[in-house]
Amino acid sequence: MAFKPAKVPADESNRALDVKRLGVMNLDQTKSYFDYVSLAAEFSSCPLSFINLIDSDNQWSLCNFGLPPEVFEGFRKIPREESICQYALSSVEPTIIEDLKADPIFSDHPIVSGEPFLKFYAGFPLISIRGNVLGTLCLLDFKPRHLDKTIITITEKLARRVTAQLELSQEKTDHDLEQLVNILSICVQKLGKFTLEDLLFCLKHSKGIDLNTVGEDIFDRLKKSGIVEVSDGKRSFSKNWVSIMGKLKISHEPRKRIKISENDIIGYLTDD
Repeated sequence: MAFKPAKVPADESNRALDVKRLGVMNLDQTKSYFDYVSLAAEFSSCPLSFINLIDSDNQWSLCNFGLPPEVFEGFRKIPREESICQYALSSVEPTIIEDLKADPIFSDHPIVSGEPFLKFYAGFPLISIRGNVLGTLCLLDFKPRHLDKTIITITEKLARRVTAQLELSQEKTDHDLEQLVNILSICVQKLGKFTLEDLLFCLKHSKGIDLNTVGEDIFDRLKKSGIVEVSDGKRSFSKNWVSIMGKLKISHEPRKRIKISENDIIGYLTDD
């Protein structure tokens, strides 16, 4: 009997949209999330741990613990219908299969019936603020095992923290993009024709610089963009650019650490 895909969750369109909004499918997130998979593996004594997101078509592993990079890269993106984690999308409770080989649903999965002969799976759902399961923080082992209540509770907390970080990162990205669009709109109003490339260049070469030390090629481009001018042989930023910069409210204050739920999920928000 061949391995059969799971039933599609009832609110699949909104669930998949939540995944898309995160903007991290197909992006390596090892630096941001490795601590979570390593802690999950350490607490559970499982040799393998992954953070997987699943959209309409594919499963993408943000990072893993236990596999060499060259092995991991070979299958970090797989068709959704081939993943084990797809069975965790319809429940907000952990999906724990103590012996995959003895389970009628998973016994014929290729990585259970063949190499690497996995025997244990535990998928802890990553639940969005809208209640959709985005994917899992999952544990795998080459032998059957049982997770006690303490380990389950700890891993559930880790999964909640993963989701909180994913959604906070998405909110910050959305905020930064909105701010960038607003800046560009103001530039167009004040300076006329002005592209995103112009904006990024001007921001890069106008913050905290001495215009007298700027190379001629850079200064010429800044002048062409209308953000600098020369009067009586002296270089200065144009009144329009000074006005634009005065409208920007880019905060560099340290983020405040706050408790955002009764489950000890810690988030970081700016004063904005």
